[in-house]
Amino acid sequence: MKRCMWMLAMALIVATLLPMDQAQAQKKKSKDDKKSKTKKGGTPEWITKPGLYEDVIVAAGIGEAMSEQAAKSEAETDARKKIAQVLQTQVQSLTTNFMEEANTTTEAGSTGAAQEYFSEITQAMTNLTLKNVIIEEYYPPQGEKSGKKIKFYAKAVLSKTDFAEKFKNQVSTDAASGKINGVKMNANDALARLNKVLGGWGQEEEIGSTTDKPTATTGLGTGISKPGGTGDTPTATAQTGSKAASYPDWKKSLPNRPSRPGYYQGLGVAPITSNQAQDEKDAESEARAQVIRAIRSEITSKVTSAMEERSSSSGGSSSGSYSESFNSVTESFSSESLKNLIVEFHTDKSSKKRYAYCEISIEEVNRQFAERLKKAINVAKTYYMAAKSSEANGDYYIALTQYLEGAKEVVIAEAINKEPIEGDIDGSGKSVSVRATFDTQLKQLLGRMRVEIVSGDAQKGTKNEPLAQPLVARLVYDNMGNVMSVKGAVLVSSSVAPTVVKADLSAQTDGSGNAGFTVHAVESVNASGVNKVRIGLSTADFEAFATQLPGALEKAKTVFKDFSFSARGSSVSRIAILIFEENIGKPQSSSIIEGDIVKQLLASKYKVIDKNEVYRAISREQAKASAESGDDAAANAIKSMADVLVIGYAKAMESVGGSTNPYGGGTSNRVSAWADCSIRVVDLETGKVLASSDIQREKGLSVGAAEKAGIIALQNLSKKASKEIVDNMNAALK
Repeated sequence: MKRCMWMLAMALIVATLLPMDQAQAQKKKSKDDKKSKTKKGGTPEWITKPGLYEDVIVAAGIGEAMSEQAAKSEAETDARKKIAQVLQTQVQSLTTNFMEEANTTTEAGSTGAAQEYFSEITQAMTNLTLKNVIIEEYYPPQGEKSGKKIKFYAKAVLSKTDFAEKFKNQVSTDAASGKINGVKMNANDALARLNKVLGGWGQEEEIGSTTDKPTATTGLGTGISKPGGTGDTPTATAQTGSKAASYPDWKKSLPNRPSRPGYYQGLGVAPITSNQAQDEKDAESEARAQVIRAIRSEITSKVTSAMEERSSSSGGSSSGSYSESFNSVTESFSSESLKNLIVEFHTDKSSKKRYAYCEISIEEVNRQFAERLKKAINVAKTYYMAAKSSEANGDYYIALTQYLEGAKEVVIAEAINKEPIEGDIDGSGKSVSVRATFDTQLKQLLGRMRVEIVSGDAQKGTKNEPLAQPLVARLVYDNMGNVMSVKGAVLVSSSVAPTVVKADLSAQTDGSGNAGFTVHAVESVNASGVNKVRIGLSTADFEAFATQLPGALEKAKTVFKDFSFSARGSSVSRIAILIFEENIGKPQSSSIIEGDIVKQLLASKYKVIDKNEVYRAISREQAKASAESGDDAAANAIKSMADVLVIGYAKAMESVGGSTNPYGGGTSNRVSAWADCSIRVVDLETGKVLASSDIQREKGLSVGAAEKAGIIALQNLSKKASKEIVDNMNAALK
């Protein structure tokens, strides 16, 4: 009979939790869509006032990183975590109330039975429901840049109906299978109580109610009314945890912020428009931002000091930045602290401005932070369960970020509280080191990840120019031979010294696990000619916690792949020189210009290939024809023996005219000549001309024979041409 009553109660619960009719649902959707819009000139309401909108839970996550993809991923993880925290609270409340109305008969009573069942249903509900969380948008659309970093807010949305449906189904299934012990209930009473709980959840905590007085803004799942009000009188309604009034004399300090020792304060201002509600929201957003920054700065300082002290005392060291690595945790806490923030408004008609003032005591923030540290294991469990769920769904990168965020929570708490955190985090019933458990999970997950080369490897490059093809890598998860692509992961690139390239810093993997990186310029190269660009997971966070998460760091360092490309630079060591020289119509066995170039190249540690070796690959006649015509015959013939070819010709000719005296003025036994040259330097790997020299009519003057004047002209020409060739070649190669 009891079983029949129980099943009847479940049936009634099912009926009660069914979705509303289509027309009403559409009406609610329209309201939600309206509320989700970004207000012109102000921060979206879903950031300043997260919580329950009609039938939707809204959470605002925060992410800040070096790249857009990494910042968005961090914001998504933070938003999902906040949704999970709300779910945990609601599941516990609903379970406890349900047990009370079911008249549990266990020795522990209703609260004990609820806690027993709660530990089982929470993970199941979190795993089921988080799959349906939707990331609707990011704000600002292009991100908020600060130095080299970029910050995004992510809007996560979960349907209340979806949550209720899954809670109803889970409880029904567990009850039918006998998992809920000691249940003795009156079906009608239980149904009435459950209706009251669910109804109150939507009515008491809903954002956007019809009251037109502004209220204190609260954390996720706590009631907030829309700002409004009329006239010059500031109003404030305190919510749960807030005091009844704020600093009453703040208006006396306008337009400046009042001095209020012991409080974090914010003063926002907006010009008066016809839309008072929007004016107040804009001012409120500015005031809130000031308080958040102050709280975040203080918490970051505490965390950093504690971490550095702990690292120093344990003999460890960190090459990372604690403040950056704990950014998501500290900013998350700063935002959560706003649940006790009191906001008041004032309209100054004389200055045509609307003001918003808010404050929260430093003591209260410290109390909240200490409370959060005490409950670090609960937050860690939320991350742990979410990570396990992500792993089960094949979302391995999300699982990685959730394990890491959970580890950060624990590391912070252990550093500040100066004691290890132990407990049953995995449901095994054993009390273990929570930090070590996260380290193990991270190590195992990272140990199964690897980066593979898809395309772009073994290219030929040129200094100061981009690579022709992007470097495409794939991140995969290898579970004992079952290889799966890892989607949504953020990979980073870095140059392997001494090579330096300008490339995309990060890229996010697509559905196939692929991420492409463009190398925009090769800035310097390896002397060996073999250059490398490394693509893999970022190890920055793991290196920051080298002492606390040694296993994770060990494996994180292995998740990369080096792409190689060849590019000539200081790697050039073998130079062939083919300069053909004539003096007054006679070929010269030894070139003056070539000799000067060789001296300068040898002084710069280059190797000049012996001319006889060159002529084994190409005849002198062929080489000369190539020098004069400018074709590639000589270059193609000696590619295997040289890196660079200096090729060209120089000619000296006797000066002709009305007088043998080049300066005029009658006859003279002095003779003159002029010299021309055309020389080019070719990179034999790429075919690119690295340097060239084209000089004409360089004069030479002598007494007697024209040949001597020609030699002088060639010597003068060589001083200019050899310097021009060597200087430009060095500039191109280094």
